[in-house]
Amino acid sequence: MIEIAIAGALGGLSKSLAEGKGRVVLPKYEGAEDGTKYVHLGFAVNVILGAIVAGYLTTDLGGAFTSGISAAFVIEKFFEKTVV
Repeated sequence: MIEIAIAGALGGLSKSLAEGKGRVVLPKYEGAEDGTKYVHLGFAVNVILGAIVAGYLTTDLGGAFTSGISAAFVIEKFFEKTVV
């Protein structure tokens, strides 16, 4: 079970590397257009989401890695559409 979570976390990390063009985005404070400030958690969110989703959805390492990548994309797009 631990191996599957690690594979999912590595999938989330690879998603972060792809988004950051080879760089890992560290957590930081950012400002929105309306002046509000929020914490951008960077790569940590993708790693955590990848590990959690892979642990619940898959039973093999290849599927865990793939679900780690796709989970971060799907959940991110879901929140982009729901948060106004």
